[in-house]
Amino acid sequence: MAEQYHLDLLHQGIDVWNQWMQEHHSLQPDFSGVDFKGAQLRRVNLAGARLNGTDFSGADISESLLIRADLSEAILSQANLVRADLQGANLRAAILSNANLSEAILSDADLVGALLTGAEVTGTDFSGADFSDADLSGIDFNRANTHGARLGKAYFSRRSDMLLDDSYRESSRADMQPGHDKQRVGIDPEDLDERVHEDWANDE
Repeated sequence: MAEQYHLDLLHQGIDVWNQWMQEHHSLQPDFSGVDFKGAQLRRVNLAGARLNGTDFSGADISESLLIRADLSEAILSQANLVRADLQGANLRAAILSNANLSEAILSDADLVGALLTGAEVTGTDFSGADFSDADLSGIDFNRANTHGARLGKAYFSRRSDMLLDDSYRESSRADMQPGHDKQRVGIDPEDLDERVHEDWANDE
């Protein structure tokens, strides 16, 4: 559950929050389950924060620091994450459909079961990321860095599968052996309506 004290600090402004984070860098802020839909959070420091189940749909989190943040089951559909740093972040079962991830850093991120349909990934660094069971349909990886990423069990549309970079194609040949020829699907879009998201903003 989100800490009201952390919410109160953030409401004082990004500069106030970032200064507090700099002075308390050993603490782990808790914004789990908070409704940040459409929020303006550009350049906010949420490194290591608990953000599981948080709703960032349509929010501006561009150039923000989200290193090792827990964003499992977070909703980031249509969010602006341009040049955000999510290195090592936990994005298991997160919804990033139609999010703008251009030039964002998601190296070593955990994207198991995540939904990224239609996301913009131009210049995005996915090196070492785990996409097992993720839905990547409609994504053009041609200008993204997928070196060392685990994509063998992800679901692709025909277009994005055709545009995977050569480094991934070479490393994934082992997955094409007998017994590995079935595509794996992550989150089914039809199941999204069944996800319950509690609006913590009403408790403020």
